[in-house]
Amino acid sequence: MRPRLTAGIASVALAAAAAGTVTGLVLTPGPGDAAPRPTATPPRAPTPTPSPGDTPARATRHLALNLPAADHAKAAALGYDLFDLAPDAKALDALPKGAQALLWTGGTPCEPSAGATRDFTATVKRFARHPRVYGWYLADEPDPKRCPGITARIRERAAIVHRHAPGHRAFASLTDWNAAPPRAADTGLDLVGLDPYPCRATAGKCDLEVIDRMVGQAARAGFTREKIVPVYQTFGQQCVTGAGTGGRAWRLPTAAQLQAILDRWRTLVPAPAFDVSYSWSRQPRWACPSLADADGTDGHPDLQAVMKRHNTRDDTGDDTGDRAPAPPRQPGKPPVPAGWGAPVVTEDFDGTRLDPAKWVVYDTPDARVNPRTDDATRVADGTLRLTGALYGGKDLSGGIASRLNQRYGRWEVRMRADPGKGYSAVALLWPERFGDPEKAEINFAEVIDPTRKTTGLFVHQGLDGDETGRNVRADFTRWRTVALDWRPGSLTYWIDGRKVWHYTGRLLPQHPRTRMGLALQMDQICDRGPRFCRDRTTPAKVTMEVDWVRIHRLPET
Repeated sequence: MRPRLTAGIASVALAAAAAGTVTGLVLTPGPGDAAPRPTATPPRAPTPTPSPGDTPARATRHLALNLPAADHAKAAALGYDLFDLAPDAKALDALPKGAQALLWTGGTPCEPSAGATRDFTATVKRFARHPRVYGWYLADEPDPKRCPGITARIRERAAIVHRHAPGHRAFASLTDWNAAPPRAADTGLDLVGLDPYPCRATAGKCDLEVIDRMVGQAARAGFTREKIVPVYQTFGQQCVTGAGTGGRAWRLPTAAQLQAILDRWRTLVPAPAFDVSYSWSRQPRWACPSLADADGTDGHPDLQAVMKRHNTRDDTGDDTGDRAPAPPRQPGKPPVPAGWGAPVVTEDFDGTRLDPAKWVVYDTPDARVNPRTDDATRVADGTLRLTGALYGGKDLSGGIASRLNQRYGRWEVRMRADPGKGYSAVALLWPERFGDPEKAEINFAEVIDPTRKTTGLFVHQGLDGDETGRNVRADFTRWRTVALDWRPGSLTYWIDGRKVWHYTGRLLPQHPRTRMGLALQMDQICDRGPRFCRDRTTPAKVTMEVDWVRIHRLPET
């Protein structure tokens, strides 16, 4: 891959973005306090909006580099759902439905993310909660041999992303190394792109072994398969011009050769966080023809058809395709999960009201953050319904909390949510007494995405403290069973019986007196800013439905 924005222009764009101004530059190559309990405790700072992470259950996203805004819709029709953009709010908001962006702030082989560190930090803070941001493209083909300090500078920028935008992914694209590659631990990167291009102009066949060699190099440098992002060759150099053509070293692969490239990558990295097609548009010095040309006309192979098949296949087993939705109730009793005894709480929401001995219903309509009314909570037909809507002209939502608090255990919830901007469907654990002994929060479903096609998974510590998280692609307009296992030293998150995240980090609840309880909330999230509020596209009522709840104690206790 090659830089798509000169360092000088990127510096201007970065400074403008940090200052909060609209740059107008488009590259051509988060929820409020989720506190469930009515309490006088002041709300914590807003949680950064989740962005996709590295989890087994998420689908692979697909990025085509050097894609002008005018071609976004065409690329989206081919299954591309990740776009490289400058940090520009208007450009982000204009992305196709369901798409996210990898923000490119410029750079050179010797300098990641053009611009001063303070400008980069301000820009990351500015976009930390934007729902369309997936991550940050920190460097393109850095050269550690020529620029010995580049690895440390990449690590510095990655640390800024992790500190100020938890859940955003720090990414750089690496190339074939003339010297030893940088060590994974030295870069701080979450994901790395590898771009071995197999189809050279001097050979009729494509040398797929270059893919194996580069993946092997990366592995020896400490980059696990989960960190690797494949970069596919969708360009040639038959019509490049100017200096830097490299003797027109590469040629456009045929459709069969591109499929062979995809197949080889699939054997080596079967479920990457995302993959990259280089390049969509022509670059006079580097890529000509390109994927935009390769539509089966003018003597070019139809590489677009190959990539559409690749991008739209279901690699995760996630039920997000055109299948019939699951029934609202699972037949019979939910099975007891392996390793857990009979549940200590079984709630099927039969009847027309909640048992006040088991549940607290929220009624805090004047709260500054997540105002709620008990009118938003209803039980009927075996289903709990929490509805965000205008109540007496006021935008309110609903929620409930379990009266059972415990240290360790398993919590299971079968739920779904209507699409609609302005509300977030949440299943979480909240301390029995927030701040005594610690300020902990665990979200095992936080569906802020208004389309309900993704959910965030989070761990929080402190009123204004640290958090970490992941984003998982799963269609929550359909019924889903989400679960959390809290054991000593770990949290394990599940969706429909598939483990989607296992966390063992420093943000786990630490104090031996910490006990936590389940909360179910359809949060009104306008406190995050105007872009999170309900608008004319929002239905009159947006409802989170819950079919059943099961709570288990840790068997050893």
